[in-house]
Amino acid sequence: MGHVSVEEHRAAVERLIGDAPVERVALDRRAVGRRLASALVAVDDLPRFDSSAMDGYAVCPGSPDQRAFPVVGDVPAGSAPDFTLASGDAARVMTGARVPEGTVAVVPVERTDASPTGPAPDRVTVEGEPAPGQHVRLRGEDVTTGSILATVGSPITPALVALGRSAGCTAVEVHASTRVAVVATGAELVPPDADPGAGGIHESNSDMVAALAEAAGCVVSRVEVCSDEPDDLRALLEALDADVDVDVVVTTGGVSAGAYEVVRQVCSPLPTFDFVHLAMQPGGPQGLGCYGSTPVVCLPGTPVGAFVAFHVLLRPALDRRHGVPPSRPGQAAYRGRTRRTRTGRVQFVTSVLHDDGTVTAPDARHLSALAAANCLIEVPEGVDQLIEGDRVVIHPV
Repeated sequence: MGHVSVEEHRAAVERLIGDAPVERVALDRRAVGRRLASALVAVDDLPRFDSSAMDGYAVCPGSPDQRAFPVVGDVPAGSAPDFTLASGDAARVMTGARVPEGTVAVVPVERTDASPTGPAPDRVTVEGEPAPGQHVRLRGEDVTTGSILATVGSPITPALVALGRSAGCTAVEVHASTRVAVVATGAELVPPDADPGAGGIHESNSDMVAALAEAAGCVVSRVEVCSDEPDDLRALLEALDADVDVDVVVTTGGVSAGAYEVVRQVCSPLPTFDFVHLAMQPGGPQGLGCYGSTPVVCLPGTPVGAFVAFHVLLRPALDRRHGVPPSRPGQAAYRGRTRRTRTGRVQFVTSVLHDDGTVTAPDARHLSALAAANCLIEVPEGVDQLIEGDRVVIHPV
């Protein structure tokens, strides 16, 4: 097995899975969470017309001291007035309704002598002098046709759906979600509803990695558990390569140098595959390549190793494929006992970032530490210990 850096292997994973195709989808609740592959551009003005910001009366005062107005029309929301206000006239209007031509201001109903419900009166008296433009939303004052509502890479949020739809947009171009198949390998792995017996272990990698993939914006097409029999894995990989609903396969286990390493045994003879040992802990053994035409990313078999490797190596490639900007690591103050670390390799320690800006690191060998973790401490190759108060680089998970 060769030895490469974390950065080199991360770049290799990015090259392997490449960019996602762009697709056009409806701008609705199902698009939320996707990233724009092209700018979202307003199709219409917002508002589309001069409209009332209040339930009340559109007025066109004939003089500054006019308080009583004849009511010449009634404009509910959704209708277009077929009349114009002449000097001295008023019309009842609802919030969001198009105001008649000639409107100078809108007076809220609570500042008139009119009832807020029932038929429009023949006349209305208002309080005070209406200021020109009062409670009138002008056409395009929020958004004008052709203006950019959101740039490439922006996430589609519920608020952006509301803005885009209100500006006449019905569809958006987004990066297609990567369709992932997850394969956990190992003769010792036992399904959750089975008795593991004396030598088996409860299988957990498949659904953990599938959940990580979904959190990265992927669609998980298949979740499989495979034995250590090469023929079984070979048949499964061939089926996945033929599956039009699978873009990328992620395997766990079977990549080390020992016996019964089924993924390496099946795939290393192929010229399209490469198996390496990274200067990284945990998750040093890694592999990647194409089985047929399908990219395959091979993660280690321990749950902690698979978890860390997914976040450090695969998640950045998936984010790039989906148009997500690269995440920036943070910093925190290490708190806790002095922790010895191994030099010569980058270590990623499952850790807990606290509200006070400090980070602690439970025993990373234990799965309970993984379950509690909300970040990874990155320990550089040349650092041999963490001491309380050290500033450390952290990656959210």
